[in-house]
Amino acid sequence: MKNLAAGLAVLVALGATAQTVILFDDGLQYTLSENEKVYVSDYSKLYYLKQYSKGDINLKQILPTTKRDYVPVETGATGGVGSHEWCESYIPWSEGLTFNMITWQRACDVNDDGAYNICDWYEPTGRVTFEELEWRERCNDGKPWDGS
Repeated sequence: MKNLAAGLAVLVALGATAQTVILFDDGLQYTLSENEKVYVSDYSKLYYLKQYSKGDINLKQILPTTKRDYVPVETGATGGVGSHEWCESYIPWSEGLTFNMITWQRACDVNDDGAYNICDWYEPTGRVTFEELEWRERCNDGKPWDGS
C-alpha cells in the first residue's frame, strides 16, 4: 500500500509542470520556453555583465523582447455579454470553445440552430405585426402562434 501511494505521488509530481506567462498591457501574452530567463527592471536600459578570467568585462545591453505567442482574436462582439447587441455582434467559434462561446450558446442561441436570429429573441404575441409574420415564416412553419 505504501509503495502504491509513493508511486502515485511520484506520478503526480512528474505531471505537475508550470509555465511562466507574461501578460502585457495591450492584451497580448508571451509564454517563456524552458531555461528562458526573465529580467524585470524599472530602468530604461538593462545590461548583461560578462566577466572573463583575465579580468576583462563585457557589458551588453539587453533589449526588451518583441515576441508574442498569443494575439486575441476579434470576436466582433459589442455590448454587455449576453445582451441582445452582444448576441447579434458576436461571431460564433471565432475564438474557439471559450466561456464567451458557451455563453453565446446558452444565452443567445436558444433554439440550438447555430445562429442568433428572430427565432431566439422574439416572443410571439398573436397580434399581426411584421415581426410576428417573420417569426411565423422563419420559426413556426408559417403557422400562427397557438399560445403555447
